[in-house]
Amino acid sequence: MKWLVLLPLLLTVLATIPISASSTPTIHVYYQRYDSVYRASGINGPLSGSTVTYTISSATYNTTLSDGKAFKVTYNRTVYTLLFASSPEKFEGYVNISAYTNNTITIKTDLPNLIRIVIISANETELIWAGFNATDINAYAYINGTGEVMLQFANGSTIANATLTINKENASISNKISLYLFPVTSVEAKVSVSGELTATAQIPRRYSPLLVSINYNGTESNATVNGYKVTTAYFNGTLTPALVWKGEGLVPVMSGKGNIRADFETIEFYGVNGTILGYVHISSIVGNLEMMPVKIGLNYNVAFTELKIVTVSGVKQVHANFMGYTYINGVPVMIVGNDEGNITSTAIVNISHLVIVHNHKGVLAEITLNSTSKFVVLTEDNTTHNVSVTPPLLVNVTNVHLNGNVHVAQKVVVNVTSQYILFNVTTLNNGSIIGVYKVENGTLVKLNSSNYFIINGKLEIFDDPSSTYYVVYSAQPTTSTASSATLTSTGTSSASTTASVSATLTSTTSPSATSNITTTSSSNTMTYMAIGIIVLIVIIVIAVVLIRRR
Repeated sequence: MKWLVLLPLLLTVLATIPISASSTPTIHVYYQRYDSVYRASGINGPLSGSTVTYTISSATYNTTLSDGKAFKVTYNRTVYTLLFASSPEKFEGYVNISAYTNNTITIKTDLPNLIRIVIISANETELIWAGFNATDINAYAYINGTGEVMLQFANGSTIANATLTINKENASISNKISLYLFPVTSVEAKVSVSGELTATAQIPRRYSPLLVSINYNGTESNATVNGYKVTTAYFNGTLTPALVWKGEGLVPVMSGKGNIRADFETIEFYGVNGTILGYVHISSIVGNLEMMPVKIGLNYNVAFTELKIVTVSGVKQVHANFMGYTYINGVPVMIVGNDEGNITSTAIVNISHLVIVHNHKGVLAEITLNSTSKFVVLTEDNTTHNVSVTPPLLVNVTNVHLNGNVHVAQKVVVNVTSQYILFNVTTLNNGSIIGVYKVENGTLVKLNSSNYFIINGKLEIFDDPSSTYYVVYSAQPTTSTASSATLTSTGTSSASTTASVSATLTSTTSPSATSNITTTSSSNTMTYMAIGIIVLIVIIVIAVVLIRRR
């Protein structure tokens, strides 16, 4: 039976052990890697003696896994030897491009000698495909709203380009293109091998340094990026708040001369309430290298991109209608909202509510960054205003005459500290709230019903503001005193429906509101209670004396 004694103690110990749910999200990774080296050689320089060795490596993969987990990808490498005719010819053909909101793209063409497709978007170069003479190509691609799609063609010792522009509004285009190209007279696939590489998808920490790793030609380079940019970017066809980490540098050239540039970009996107929606990582190496061995000229044109598109399972996007900036402890924060009251941000969103600001829609939100919180209101004109949280100075219960009826109400006095304020009161158990009014120039103005709402049993009131408010309930009063005041109003506030109000205010006992609210009570009621207690004590004393005499 000793276990019965120990059971309460055991339960107490177990109750103090924190239970932590897994904080590692499930992610879906779209991985794509292309490496392309176009090496043209010429004996003593003449074009007629040129030979091109074209090497490509490719790997594509998609999988669902836990954040931070490594995965293995199979790659294929092929080396082509290309021979060209001695004179160029004119080629005409079509190019059809369709870009989709799921970060995929389709390119169809009947032009010959196609070797690469490169996308340039938001100053980032992205090799999305490398091969030879394909006519129907499907690939992953990240396009930040607008991008240039560059088709590259083998052209002897050089590469010819054809560029088309694609954007969110024009996601499918079809063009006829004319090019002068040296025809390929011979193609030989000299080497074709397969191998395996290891990659990792790791969600960046918001507003934190980012460790970047690039593995190219068997050499891994690492760098830490401390800076970031707070902005908006497109993800899955929707404009979202984003943090961007970006870096660039030159690749050392051991011999010869040239300019080979390495750059990368990581963009993290945020969904509803500031939850991480996903990220895109692009690492690219592009450039030219010239080498001049004896009697032979070698020109290397290099293009490489590793692309990761990562989405977090279960996170919803917010369709943006308006957006704005604010600052928390000097750190910039991007906020995006819509006219349904949904909001997202590069910070964490704790509370959001649709409000009306000067006859226009806005979103009231509490946001948190690095354990610091603040309230803001984001308006349709893409402006963000700070909102001061103001505890009431005084809360009294009154009677209000409204449209010929008498209602219980709370009179709330607040301290006006800024252009917009937010305060709360504990509601009465006297029926439903039929309206909130503020005193403006001696008249009562009804607030729009969107500007007050219940959270955790307390009535939250947002306004632009006044110093005195009345919360009016449907209940009828039971008692009142003779003192009264009369106010009349025909005004409205924040796009409310115009109402004519006549209110007679009479003082009664104030309830307990919140910890920040001053409570009062009627002196007459206290007097009657004291008299009653004294009378009761006298009666008890008399009864005790009479019993003892018996």
